[in-house]
Amino acid sequence: MMLLIIVPTHPHPRYLGIVHLANVDPRSRCAGAKDPKIGQLSRNCSFSMKNGGGRTSRIRRRKLFTSSESRGVNESYKPEFIELKKWLKDRKFEDTNLIPARFPGTGRGLMSKTSLREGQMIISLPESCLLTTDTVLRSYLGAYIAKWQPPPSPVLALCTFLVSEKHAGDRSPWKPYLEVLPKAYTCPVCLEPEVVNLLPRPLKAKAREQRTHVQEFVSSSRDFFSSLQPLFSEAVESIFSYSALLWAWCTVNTRAVYMERAPRQCFSAEPDTCVLAPFLDLLNHSPDAQVKAAFNEETRCYEIRTAVSCGKHQEVLICYGPHDNHRLLLEYGFVSVRNPHACVYVSKDILVKYLPSTDKRMNQKISILEDHDFIENLTFGWDGPSWRLLTALKLLCLEAEELTCWKKVLIGEIISDTNEKASLDIAQKICHYFIKESKAVLQKNIGGWRSEVLEEGRSPGGWQSEVLEEGRSPGGWKSEVLEEGRSPGGWRSEIKVSAELASSGGSRAESVPGLSPCFCGCWQSLGFPGL
Repeated sequence: MMLLIIVPTHPHPRYLGIVHLANVDPRSRCAGAKDPKIGQLSRNCSFSMKNGGGRTSRIRRRKLFTSSESRGVNESYKPEFIELKKWLKDRKFEDTNLIPARFPGTGRGLMSKTSLREGQMIISLPESCLLTTDTVLRSYLGAYIAKWQPPPSPVLALCTFLVSEKHAGDRSPWKPYLEVLPKAYTCPVCLEPEVVNLLPRPLKAKAREQRTHVQEFVSSSRDFFSSLQPLFSEAVESIFSYSALLWAWCTVNTRAVYMERAPRQCFSAEPDTCVLAPFLDLLNHSPDAQVKAAFNEETRCYEIRTAVSCGKHQEVLICYGPHDNHRLLLEYGFVSVRNPHACVYVSKDILVKYLPSTDKRMNQKISILEDHDFIENLTFGWDGPSWRLLTALKLLCLEAEELTCWKKVLIGEIISDTNEKASLDIAQKICHYFIKESKAVLQKNIGGWRSEVLEEGRSPGGWQSEVLEEGRSPGGWKSEVLEEGRSPGGWRSEIKVSAELASSGGSRAESVPGLSPCFCGCWQSLGFPGL
């Protein structure tokens, strides 16, 4: 039985969305009974004004809805996690702090069984549970890797092992771990070209570079895979297909933890730092998470300690690094809302888009920026245009007689009030361009998922959708241009970018999304401004 609950998702009464679709167990007790289970309400329960229209009833219902949206649903009873727990126990690991659960917004993750105090060890995974290049060398692949020239990369060794073990099925000793890995990923390399085309321009270029890299990674390894034919009764071409290797590459790229290992002659010179950590890799990302993580050489365990306390039955999160959302989507397949590292990248063509075409010294100015590494990583952030972006614009706005002062510009000196104003005017125009582009993409594609939004309040990828109205995109971003002369961050400019995030996406998506999660996820959080 399904219960459809409709509540307002925005203070304005016109912003209504369906935010919770709960499985209802007819055997569960009615609201008001002791210890009701999250998501379970009696079929005899009623939320009509007749049976509870007072203020106390409204507060109770609000608490129930809030709790059901924030707390995870235990998944440790699922067969794949039961088998994983047995497999880990056989390898001398048994966790008493965390259990697998599914959370609204972040999807599958790990939930605390008890309250965790500051500095407490939340996981200590023995080396015997880790999948490393040593694991691969000790396997049936070791002899083939040792004699292959030129030496394969550590990543290729891990990918080859994953594909081989997955092909082995029930015969693989790593099957319990393989069974809980995602069947598909949401990195741009896995998306259809028409979906990638919807990404912001700088990210689109990076996505295409990523696809080219993976294609070259696979094609350059064909001879090595052919050398493994004696190990298989089937043709290696069918086993090590592009789709199988793409899955393996994404598994390593999105789920590996960092662990330095000594270089070995049987591998190429690439750093051997990727290690797969079963169970531990269920931990989701938050830019605000504070943990200490490293391999302990004395205990021979990969350990994570929390630097802050965590309540009982809360999701335990770690930080994958101080990454902006372009990096998160590219490397991990998700974006993070309220990301303090959020930014919008300004490409070279956009940088010069609003500069006078009559400037005969423009090529010289561009060359100066390129020679001094000021043509990349130009961004708008939470506080407005970055120092690097403003510096590049100041140099590009130099008059002919001021060009000799370009070195002073690069170290942050003010050349003239005219130059300062001209650079800020260009920054404002670029800001307007991004706002207009983001709205255009959202409006162009909003029709394809409108019906699903109206029915469920969310797009397929879990992004909460809102009405595009009064300068707001579906993600709740609002960009404004003020005439007051200062932005919130203290910039002496006419630009203020205020970001109001009203929704969240998945921290680790479990399947390749369609159109909706991509443009909602990327253009809400990657378009403009706080990506």
